[in-house]
Amino acid sequence: MNAHFREMNTQRLDQLAHTARAVGARMLAALALLPLLAACLPPGAAAQTVVKAVARAKPISETATPAPTAAPAPTTAPASTPTPAPTAAPAIRAQPVSLGTNGGEWQFDQATLELAAGEDIVLTFNNGAKTTAHNWLLVSGGDDVATEVNAAGMASGEGAGYIPDDTRIIARTAGLVKGGQSESVTFTAPAAGTYVYLCTFPGHFELGMKGVLTVK
Repeated sequence: MNAHFREMNTQRLDQLAHTARAVGARMLAALALLPLLAACLPPGAAAQTVVKAVARAKPISETATPAPTAAPAPTTAPASTPTPAPTAAPAIRAQPVSLGTNGGEWQFDQATLELAAGEDIVLTFNNGAKTTAHNWLLVSGGDDVATEVNAAGMASGEGAGYIPDDTRIIARTAGLVKGGQSESVTFTAPAAGTYVYLCTFPGHFELGMKGVLTVK
């Protein structure tokens, strides 16, 4: 019997050895085939597979949504300061004075006038003649100054209204005032003293168309 068991053990060992050799041969064959399989793959295939796996985009549900940015608070503009309305200049209250002619006569209807020094005056000259034109001038002086201004007025001609350019004239009409018409002259009464007013239409002063202004 011992011999029979020894024979059986020997057979089993032979089978195991045969199986081990067969497995080893297959493993060696597989190892030998690996380089061949790697050579058959296209270049970068393995790397592309890895990159694709890594670069897979996250689902929309996994993407973090940035928090909304708060709108800046509105800046309150400073209240505008109302511009004060300009103060109206007080109206000048001028003293009205009326002066005319005695109809068609070459005379003023008032031979004398009296005013206060520094007073604002609005003198209205009314030519009461029907056709004859007149003017009115106030000069700084007496008859001597009036005579010189009258002569210069005649020389200046009708185009100038017989009114010369003379610094001794304090106030005057713009020119000749036709018969039946009026003109207002605004001026400030000069310093205290006596002054002559006249008409410089040729011949009128010589016939007495003059007067005296007294300023107090």
